Amino acid sequence: MIGPPERVAGEQIALLRSVGYAAFGRHERDLDVLDLVFDSLVDTPGEVGVRRLRFAGHGVTLDVERAAETVELRVLPTGPVVVEARGGDGPGDTQLVSFLLRWPGGNQRPVRTAWIML
Repeated sequence: MIGPPERVAGEQIALLRSVGYAAFGRHERDLDVLDLVFDSLVDTPGEVGVRRLRFAGHGVTLDVERAAETVELRVLPTGPVVVEARGGDGPGDTQLVSFLLRWPGGNQRPVRTAWIML
C-alpha cells in the first residue's frame, strides 16, 4: 500500500513529466523524450546518501546516480555520446534538470530526459 508521502511524490513526478512533454512538444520537435522508469526516492524509500534514477525509451537507457557531491551517468547502448545538462539552480541543493543525449555521426535521434528535481 502506498502511503501519503509516496503518493505525493508520485503525483509530483507525473506532473513534472506532463509539463516536460508539453514543453518539449512545443519547442524541440526533433527530440524523443525518455520516461522516468525508476527513482530511488519513490521506489526504494529510506535509501540514504545516493539517489538513483533510470530513464528509458526509444532504445536508450540512461542511469543517473547522484551522491552528495557527484553525478554519474551511464548510457546504454554504449558508444560515443554527447550529454548536455539543462536546468537552473533551485532552493537549497535541489536542481531541476533535464539531460540531452546526442550521438555524433549516428542514426539515433537525440533524446532528452523528463525534467527531474535532482
